[in-house]
Amino acid sequence: MREFSTPLTIEVPATGNLTDDVVRNAAEAPDAVVFSRPAPDGSGWADVTAATFLAEVRGVAKGLVAAGIEAGDRVALISKTRYEWTLLDYAIWFAGAVTVPVYETSSEEQVAWILHDSGARAVVAETSAHVARVSAVRRDLEDTSGRSPTTPSTCSPASAATSPTPSWRHDVRRRRRWTWPP
Repeated sequence: MREFSTPLTIEVPATGNLTDDVVRNAAEAPDAVVFSRPAPDGSGWADVTAATFLAEVRGVAKGLVAAGIEAGDRVALISKTRYEWTLLDYAIWFAGAVTVPVYETSSEEQVAWILHDSGARAVVAETSAHVARVSAVRRDLEDTSGRSPTTPSTCSPASAATSPTPSWRHDVRRRRRWTWPP
């Protein structure tokens, strides 16, 4: 196989990451609306300010760390494109982990392959159907991290999306994985 390369056209910063933008936005314009999402009561749309988004991201990241997620861990996300995906994506990065996206339409076999290949330590799922797909393949997945088992956790979508510090409920499972929603 032949390999080609071209010189860089821009200088890549040696420090920083995408989470810096969330912190900077909240510091510079805390009341700026950065998202609009469906209102929890179904009455239309609710605005999310930069400061609120940062607080939610930090709260979910704290929950991930409390659940045993460590820097470098991979966390799978199975969901439609929605506000909570973005919130969880940033929270995973804030926790120092790596997001493993999984299409919401993936079959059990595809989910098993993605989870095995990525070495995902946790799974966040949008629906009970997604949780069922993960549960169906969970026993076939090996724990390859070499770390002692942690207590997996579940989080309700409402608390993750609306509370600065989500309420976490522990649910011991066979493998070191957790799912959201319960």
